[in-house]
Amino acid sequence: MNEQDQQADTTPTPNDLWPDETSKVDVQNTEIPSVPANEPLMDEPFEAPFIPVAYTPETTDETVRQGGLAWSAGIVFFGSVAFMLFLGWLADLLFGSSPWGLVVGIVLGSLIGFIQFFRISSQIFAPKKTEPEHRPFLSRDEDEQ
Repeated sequence: MNEQDQQADTTPTPNDLWPDETSKVDVQNTEIPSVPANEPLMDEPFEAPFIPVAYTPETTDETVRQGGLAWSAGIVFFGSVAFMLFLGWLADLLFGSSPWGLVVGIVLGSLIGFIQFFRISSQIFAPKKTEPEHRPFLSRDEDEQ
């Protein structure tokens, strides 16, 4: 490439300019003034405001818990479809209703699998519970009286 080709490549077109700078260029005029490549088109560069955010990474135990629940969600989904498929196959053998037992088994297994998958995945992203799940009717203070 020679020097004239490089200057032709750096010549801005109206599409290259920012919207507030289009008023500086006469679009009616076919000639666009050349701008050197090292000179910025805008007066000031845009800078986004920096807002610091507090971040605490999850503990290793929490990450392992989430990974285990994710694996169990996949296994439960596959297992429910496979188990219901097997029951549908047995129903076809007993009742002679081939292929309806397989079809019903796959549909029911998929339905059960999706329900379990969503139930387990909601546990993965649920916030930690601070209070115990089981609360006695009487507190320990009342037992001593």
